[in-house]
Amino acid sequence: MDIKDFQTLTGLTLDEVAARLDAELPGNAYTSVPGGADLTDIDPGYMRKTLNEVFGVCGVGWGYKFASADLHTEIENRPRSSGGTRRVYVATLLRLTFWYRLVTGNGNDTAINGLHEIDASGGSENDIESYALKGAITNALGHAASNLGWQQSVYLGLRSHKTVGGRKPAAKSAKPAPAPTASKPAPVASKPAAPDASLTPADDLTRFVIKIGKRAGKTLGEVYAEGLEGSKALEFYTTMAAGSKEKEALKNAAISFLARHNGHIPASTAA
Repeated sequence: MDIKDFQTLTGLTLDEVAARLDAELPGNAYTSVPGGADLTDIDPGYMRKTLNEVFGVCGVGWGYKFASADLHTEIENRPRSSGGTRRVYVATLLRLTFWYRLVTGNGNDTAINGLHEIDASGGSENDIESYALKGAITNALGHAASNLGWQQSVYLGLRSHKTVGGRKPAAKSAKPAPAPTASKPAPVASKPAAPDASLTPADDLTRFVIKIGKRAGKTLGEVYAEGLEGSKALEFYTTMAAGSKEKEALKNAAISFLARHNGHIPASTAA
């Protein structure tokens, strides 16, 4: 059996699999990790989409499994900087098995049991238990997929949220700008632009400005950093009944925002 004859259920060769897994994603798939020392987070929704396209639909061409006994949750009461404590759920998945199928040109499975397997572990923490559990599973799945080359350019430091989808530098003019004269003083640097209230979830979810309710004027990113109260607000926004354009836009933005971060809302140390 020649490994060059191996292919996925969608007909991709191993070389094509490697290229597709590391292909550059849309700019909004890469975001900075809050408090993550300038690390880059990859939207897990794109990982599942790519795995479906490369190996075939989940459950047929690829999938994962784990024993319930390997998924643990602990509760920690952590101090706030302003006093008091907050409850944090810490979820740990000791072992997740990611599997995928490869076949030969004549359609025969390349593994004895039909599946190729990769083991990984993962963890997550959150003020909401279900988010912590879901985050641990996604974290383990991402670790397993990275062994196949999933977005390896990010892990190697060759691609990040700063290099993809960012604003291109202004082109330099052929002639240098004339030096300011006494009659024309040099321009004063303008203040940074305020968040754009017209942004949609496809542009930058963290800068989407809320226009209604007691958090009007805040961005989703600011609510995101509020911890438990912020998570409750984001969940509420996803269930809002449509009644105006502002409500509909906020609802869609909140749904996309939580999907982007897999429901993971970091706990805030603020009061």
